[in-house]
Amino acid sequence: MITDEEYLPEQIFNVDETGLFWKRMPERTYIHKEASSMPGFKAFKDRLTLLLGGNVAGFKLKPFLIYHSENPRAFKNVSKYTLPVYFRSNRKAWMTQTLFEDWFVNCFIPQVREYCLEKGIPFNILLLLDNAPGHPPHLADLNPDVKVVFLPPNTTPILQPMDQGSIAAFKANYLRITFGQAIAALDADPELSLREFWKRYNILHAIKNVSSAWETVMAKCMNGIWKKCVKRYVNDFDGFDSEQELDVIRGKIVKLSKELSLDCENRRY
Repeated sequence: MITDEEYLPEQIFNVDETGLFWKRMPERTYIHKEASSMPGFKAFKDRLTLLLGGNVAGFKLKPFLIYHSENPRAFKNVSKYTLPVYFRSNRKAWMTQTLFEDWFVNCFIPQVREYCLEKGIPFNILLLLDNAPGHPPHLADLNPDVKVVFLPPNTTPILQPMDQGSIAAFKANYLRITFGQAIAALDADPELSLREFWKRYNILHAIKNVSSAWETVMAKCMNGIWKKCVKRYVNDFDGFDSEQELDVIRGKIVKLSKELSLDCENRRY
């Protein structure tokens, strides 16, 4: 299909959902163990859903974030339109077909159309998706310039590009950035404890860190994840390895955790 339609790497996209426990510390840390027995432990289990993706050329789409609260307390005096993510909500913070169609029509198409205009290429898009229940089967009927192709069932771990390292790199960077902020806050205020810092850490802080962590995912990572699906456009001449990249990030997290006197270790999950 890519050959017949002459799709460019800039025109081929993939997205995938992932859950993020935005206020959970690594389980071996004392702060997590203490929090497990406290009345406020519910906050540590607070979850949001992210839709992340990009194209073969390494371009990253703006994150689409789903939270259980429509108007969190942390949003006081903050316009949702100024957030670095597309913010939506439902009671369970899950992706639904309605929300996915909202993303497709109101977020994906406008952003990609603008991207193609900037690149001087036709708005002729191939979007690869898995068969998750939240992905409407009628998406292909919503825009004649976007061809939607669903990957075969049960192939996500094997073929789904976003599942080949970029989401894992994003999550590792999210933790690294948050740890770095904790160290900076404790250095600025010697009387501040890590427990108090974590207590003050809210969903608005998390959203900003989501954006920062997504920005740090490199273009060569976003290109390299397509090796199993669209190998012809993957520039692997520099030997990019997603696991090696993750090991580097994990090493930085372990170093930061030691500065916070936390018990962490670098291991692959």
